[in-house]
Amino acid sequence: MKQHQKILESTEKTSGVDKEIVTAIILVETRLGMLIGGQSVLNTLSTMAALADPDVRDMFWGKVSKSTRLTREQFEKWVKRKSSWAYKELRAFLNYTAKENMDPAAVPGSYSGAMGIAQFMPTNVLAFAKDGNDDGQINLFDHSDAIISIASYLKHYGWYPGIDGKKAYKVIYHYNHSQQYVDTILKVSKLLKSKT
Repeated sequence: MKQHQKILESTEKTSGVDKEIVTAIILVETRLGMLIGGQSVLNTLSTMAALADPDVRDMFWGKVSKSTRLTREQFEKWVKRKSSWAYKELRAFLNYTAKENMDPAAVPGSYSGAMGIAQFMPTNVLAFAKDGNDDGQINLFDHSDAIISIASYLKHYGWYPGIDGKKAYKVIYHYNHSQQYVDTILKVSKLLKSKT
């Protein structure tokens, strides 16, 4: 928080999102930007999207069928949902990398295709990411861009200054649909507030 104090304070002032909440998210998501994922976002999303092809799906089922509890029917339902989702994310990813003049093959991310310090999915990058350091580029591997983008996301989902705990819970739940995740973010932010 000391290292990025200026952008955290200006973001809190303009967005109304507590700097401790943003910091807690960065801490939990990527250990303050230290663990951003080592998978190729392009490979991850294109592999999942390719499961829409029946031949690819059959080949994949042949490789995983003995090591999964899923039935073929359950697998087909999962694939239908996941491949459609991945295709949308892949399109958004390619749009983002083209817009920002990035090599899509060089962008690392998580096993699900989330990327950057904020661990945004590509559709969220297009919808909520902002340029926090005024360099004319949105780069979620830059702390300033990640900080202002997280605040943009939370504000969109209803964060406001002085938000009560119940409403804060609902807003953070949009970021990650896990009760444990939300509880952790709120607890860490409370600890951070007590230190400042």
